[in-house]
Amino acid sequence: MPTLQSNRNRKLLLVGIDSADWKIIQPLIDSGGMPGMQRIVEEGTSGNLATLEPQLSPMLWTSIATGKMAYHHGVSGFTEVDPATGRVVPVSAATRTCRTLWEMLGERGLRSHVVSWFATQGERDLAGCMVSNMFGHLPNVRSGSDPADWPAPPPGTYWPESLAAAMNDLRVSPHELDPDEVIRMFVPEAHTVDQAKDQRLWALAGKLAEAFSVHEAATHLLEADPDWNLFAVYYRPVDEISHLFMPYHPPRMEGIPEADFTLYRHVVTGIYRLHDLFLRRLVQLAGPDAAVMVVSDHGFHSDHLRPKFTPRVPAGITVWHRPQGVFAAAGPGFERDALVYGGRLLDITPTILHWFGLPVGADMEGRVLTEVFSDRRPVETIPTWERPDAPRPVRMAADPAADQALLEQFVALGYIDEIPADPGQAAAETKRENDWNMARALMYGQRYEQALPLLESCFHAQPFRTDYAQLLATCQMRLGLLDEADATVDKARETFGRTEQADLIKASIAIQKDDPRAALVALERVQETRPDEVQIQLMLARSYLAVRRFAEAEAAARRVLAADPHEPQAFLVLARVQLHTGQAAAAIDSALDAIGLQYGNPLGHFLLGAALQAEGRLEEAEKPLRNCLTLSADFVRARRLLGRVLRGLGRREEATLEELRAFETARDSRAKAAARAAELERAVATRATLRDEQDRARQAEAERQAADLAAIEPLDLVVVSGLPRSGTSLMMQMLAAGGIEPLTDGRRTADLDNPEGYYEWEDVKKLPKNPRLIEQAAGKAVKVISALLPSLPPPHRYTIIYMVRPTEQVVDSQWAMLARLGQNPKSEKQHLIEVQEHHSRQIRQALAKSDRVRLLEVSYPDLVADPAAVIAQLAELLPGRFTPSSSVAACVKPALHRNRS
Repeated sequence: MPTLQSNRNRKLLLVGIDSADWKIIQPLIDSGGMPGMQRIVEEGTSGNLATLEPQLSPMLWTSIATGKMAYHHGVSGFTEVDPATGRVVPVSAATRTCRTLWEMLGERGLRSHVVSWFATQGERDLAGCMVSNMFGHLPNVRSGSDPADWPAPPPGTYWPESLAAAMNDLRVSPHELDPDEVIRMFVPEAHTVDQAKDQRLWALAGKLAEAFSVHEAATHLLEADPDWNLFAVYYRPVDEISHLFMPYHPPRMEGIPEADFTLYRHVVTGIYRLHDLFLRRLVQLAGPDAAVMVVSDHGFHSDHLRPKFTPRVPAGITVWHRPQGVFAAAGPGFERDALVYGGRLLDITPTILHWFGLPVGADMEGRVLTEVFSDRRPVETIPTWERPDAPRPVRMAADPAADQALLEQFVALGYIDEIPADPGQAAAETKRENDWNMARALMYGQRYEQALPLLESCFHAQPFRTDYAQLLATCQMRLGLLDEADATVDKARETFGRTEQADLIKASIAIQKDDPRAALVALERVQETRPDEVQIQLMLARSYLAVRRFAEAEAAARRVLAADPHEPQAFLVLARVQLHTGQAAAAIDSALDAIGLQYGNPLGHFLLGAALQAEGRLEEAEKPLRNCLTLSADFVRARRLLGRVLRGLGRREEATLEELRAFETARDSRAKAAARAAELERAVATRATLRDEQDRARQAEAERQAADLAAIEPLDLVVVSGLPRSGTSLMMQMLAAGGIEPLTDGRRTADLDNPEGYYEWEDVKKLPKNPRLIEQAAGKAVKVISALLPSLPPPHRYTIIYMVRPTEQVVDSQWAMLARLGQNPKSEKQHLIEVQEHHSRQIRQALAKSDRVRLLEVSYPDLVADPAAVIAQLAELLPGRFTPSSSVAACVKPALHRNRS
């Protein structure tokens, strides 16, 4: 074991690269494009690193730094509510409730330098140097801004604080990136881009500036203060740039214009090559005696598994994340040519502690990756590294400007919703999303009782969120609350209709209710749908397995593996099918594949042991069964099987002991289950009472609002509506030219997408929460997008002019607008077309049936082709208010009718 003195001479460089993925790294290594990573792989050890759920960077990187799940370390998202001010702020060191690796090392006299790690703002008294994550988050500057106007990083960015003198000047501005020397490395034809119309180059420059800033800070510390044992640096831009440019990565995705693909196809590989340059420089500065470890929190889909649809919910963009990240390590203490087997993020802290010769906390949820070490010494443990009485980082005084800049970045990236202006609403929404994130972590950790109240609270606050409904129903099902799960799915279906996920949950409920006929009816509705959707097919495979339809289960599992050969759950289904059908040799291979991808799942080890036992390989079966029980001591079937294996090996005393333990475990489990069921029943009854009270309060409030509305004198209001980019601004312009004053605040000015202006009123977005705002439109015309029309309150009467444009043209125009803003579409084009077409048709059908609405549907192409006919319709619809004239006709400019399919 290394002595304390030898520890003080040890150096480990830990490089975190968000979203780094072997699927991109390995081809680049093979072509000579990442020599730095190639050297680490060839001279050391490497493999996959399984992520955790939910796949949100602040939660994951804090798990990497603590060896604990989010429900222990306390970081549950990008933002939180400051308890002192009630404001929404980015998470900081004060958010953490567990000690970090650098705190543990500091306790043993070892120094750490940490650069850019999440949740480190405000870190103090570190044994070493800290440059927090606030350093790299640069302001959302526009191309015409002056970097001299940037605010300095806020207090709490550095420890010691004296670092500010040198570090403040190291931040790189996007303006400093020479287009010919830097940008064209990523976009060779950048000089052909009209940047007044296409902001993607500027977005790229901003992310590159962040990467260079973090690297400048890291290299400065390496050169200025070489007295360290752990140097941990985190780079975020691979993730950010992948979210912006992965749709243009080869092979070309359906719906991506050829011109855009040609322009931006090299960006993703370019950012990987840049980070390889960073890695080589870090290794050089760390010196030949330092070991190096490279990790990522998850991967990123880059091939046929790239999502066709990005959910429009906070952090919906995480559907692009791939559950297998990167691990590679080389240098003193690490084995050469070794493969990591089933590593998880939670394994990094235990592994680094072991590398330093320090004990691992028994309360840590990961394991030491013993296979990566050149010396196979035993793992030492202590009960915990936590020190409840030790001082924790204090929350720094708020810096509203810096906080706002960072929040805007998270909003722009799609990780959080726009922060409401109302502080109370902002706090409530932030708490709800953090509860949702924590509930997902609890579900991943199989802590269903703790997840249930959080999920119920989220769902009852926003029952229209299908993701809330589906996870709540799954949680209820895991707890045996089958009727409640059924009711949750039914309530969600009232809003969204039948979906494949809902059918699969219904099938699972029916299986637990011992109703295979109902389960099969639901399964057969799903079987032929979406064969390329991995998660749908995986749920289908599990369901068929549960009803012992083994051929269908295997077929669905193989469809999953054809699409994604790295899905461990599909291998588990295959192993179970193969065991049931007498294919023990094949089950061994499938179980090994599952373990290699997800070592921490005890089921894989159990299935491997069962398959080896079925083959008569009893000595080999013992180890995986013991691994299973190490991961899950209450796994009764594994303990019983281990008893049979030991008895078959002639080790009767050990076998009897295991059989006795199995009996005791089963007995204790039944008692715990009964107690848990009773407690759950009491909790459910309590929550039901509370929900009844909340329902009565909501009903009373609804009745009060209805009474208030009934007392209002009805108004006749003119509304222009339609899908975004369907011609609503043109219609508003025509009405204004015809003498009807538009209700507009002028906030959104004319631009290339709408050269004649938008005619919008920002407050109309608040209609769902304050319907009476619409009364401000009396005597005027107001634009209300189609999605807000159901919020128009009675008793008013509405004349609605609804613009209809071919949905393909609408989506083309939306995509062109996003491209000019430097943003990517959130969904695959055909999906958007189908969803928006369905929505528009439903809205118009509802309007046509309403006795409060006079509806005029106006075809945008027909309006452009023959304005006179539409103008005559408007005059008939709005007699005495709308005056036809040449100025009205002049509003129609056929040249502006773009994006025609």
